[in-house]
Amino acid sequence: MVPSHPNDPASKESRVEVKVKPRDATRKFWRVVRADVYRLSGRSTYREVFRQLMVGETFPYVFWMRACSHLSRSTGPSRLLLLPARLVLRRFRYRMGINLPWQTSVGPGIFLGHAGGIVVNAGAVIGSNCNISHNVTIGSNKGRRAGVPQIGDNVYIGPGAVVAGAITVGTGSAIGANSVVLDDVPAGVTVAGAPARVVSTKGAIAWVNLTDHGLD
Repeated sequence: MVPSHPNDPASKESRVEVKVKPRDATRKFWRVVRADVYRLSGRSTYREVFRQLMVGETFPYVFWMRACSHLSRSTGPSRLLLLPARLVLRRFRYRMGINLPWQTSVGPGIFLGHAGGIVVNAGAVIGSNCNISHNVTIGSNKGRRAGVPQIGDNVYIGPGAVVAGAITVGTGSAIGANSVVLDDVPAGVTVAGAPARVVSTKGAIAWVNLTDHGLD
């Protein structure tokens, strides 16, 4: 489920601070991490999490991004681990060429197909079970679409695509390689081109799979 759009004033006014017990927050962290690793291999065991940390192409970055986000909301001694975690994440950012900030709102089941050239604005919103390919930019824009994108659940973004501005990418949609998306994308369609336009009504069903981790 996609969180409220950061550009929506109403969502800011209605936002309520909810206190979460440390134990519940830790459980949620591990459930989300296991959803991420499930998207990669179809397995969500702790052993698979460890294996992907050791040999995965992009999962180490995703894990430390999640860890930084989790620790930033922690209280007490555990918050002291945030700085070391951020240093580890920065190391992977330079090593893998991925800049997906830990402040970004990212739903469970994120799938980064390959490392290299991934740049995401910290204010963007990314839903559950999204596929982000290499050389993708999700950023801000100025003018009539000033702001950052909100991306729905089960969205596929192809290599080299640019998604910019205060736009909404609908659930189950697909964005073709090297597309430039500057306007809203309806749910369940495929867009391509520069500027992007609807080219199919099949959407992302062929690309987004292994979504049955139960954390939508």
